Amino acid sequence: MNLDGAYDLMDLLLDKADQPYFTTEEKDKFLNLAISDFINGHYQKMTADEDSRRALSGCINWRNFSLSKAKIIDGTAIYDNSYPALSEVYDDTTALDTKGYFKYGNHYVLPKQHLYVLSLGVGHYNKDEVINPSDGTAYSGVTEDDIIFSPTVSAKNKSTREYYEHAYTKDPFNKPSEDAPYWSYIENRIVINGAGNSIKNINIQVITLPTAEQAFSESTYGSSTAPEKLVFAEHYQKQIVQLAVERMTRVDVGLMTPPS
Repeated sequence: MNLDGAYDLMDLLLDKADQPYFTTEEKDKFLNLAISDFINGHYQKMTADEDSRRALSGCINWRNFSLSKAKIIDGTAIYDNSYPALSEVYDDTTALDTKGYFKYGNHYVLPKQHLYVLSLGVGHYNKDEVINPSDGTAYSGVTEDDIIFSPTVSAKNKSTREYYEHAYTKDPFNKPSEDAPYWSYIENRIVINGAGNSIKNINIQVITLPTAEQAFSESTYGSSTAPEKLVFAEHYQKQIVQLAVERMTRVDVGLMTPPS
């Protein structure tokens, strides 16, 4: 179902309910509210309910950011004369509403349409052996063959309070490390602790909030015109329309646009 089809279904349901006229702009606003309600409701159940997992499958995106071996040693990605960092490769010029960027080294700035993180993985390299900490450049004679990538490990999410408490703890069971990193939301950023400055990749699986246009696109997966592939199956599109209409029928009719 495309967006025009959603409008037609809304008009049909509203006409049956003897409801007032709504402009296209008003319909879009209610659809966007319904999409938020739909995602939030299913997100609460997705770990235990197959239908919720299927419902949100079109909203799940992988975001992969990495430093190549060449980028680590060529001197073009050095942050603050200290170490190679993702912020020097993925800056704000690469950002989209659905894809963030990096700042302050390896802090991920969230995009406008970000909702939830489902998983976050961090990979490292042998920075201490190949990078001069005084200026962030590779030691003399270092080649790509000298760069050793470690496997990507899952990072745990912690509250901001836990993040700072554990950052300075001496408790070995709670202290972060490259083998046991954790992350937290801080100032609209994802900040990772325990990874040091030796990050070579960050992989994030997220739930993204689609716009009405994205949610009701007919483009199929893999199409060059698919808007971030944030497309719901028609079964779920109809549920979203119903949620929107339920909201619309609860609105004071005096606030609606009168018919022309």
